[in-house]
Amino acid sequence: GNIQVRSTPGDVGEQMVTAGTAGLFPASANFSGVELAGGVIGIGARRSSSSANGDVEIQFTGMSALGLSQLVTITGWITSASVVGGTATLNGTATLDMGEGPPPTGGHTLVVTVTATGVTVNIGGTALPNLPKTDGFITIESLRRCRGSRGSTASPCLGEGVSTA
Repeated sequence: GNIQVRSTPGDVGEQMVTAGTAGLFPASANFSGVELAGGVIGIGARRSSSSANGDVEIQFTGMSALGLSQLVTITGWITSASVVGGTATLNGTATLDMGEGPPPTGGHTLVVTVTATGVTVNIGGTALPNLPKTDGFITIESLRRCRGSRGSTASPCLGEGVSTA
């Protein structure tokens, strides 16, 4: 997908969460009858003093109850977020595509918890195990406004509360 993060001009205290990561689930991971093996996650989200928005694209690979390969896809839209310490919690709605079988369904509640070491997903009230990061990147960063020589607000500068792995 094409995940883009855009700032809102004039907002202060922006926080950005970005990830392009992959991982392997523990042996017992299961979601709606699919034995999960691993996944790939893309995240682009921002939070400011007045709003939050972003996108999440998740693809889990696994095996169906019939022993066939199955791809589970979650496409989410972030509408609120919080960042506390090195943990970001992203909330929104999602579409769930179980791959083989029924058509995709929308309107699911979505909560994605992001740390520098992995991602946990809760869709429609069902919590999936943490997907530890084994490849890629996860960045949670706070942006602050830098002051120009005359005390004016200039472009954002990085460096406050950056958590990356």
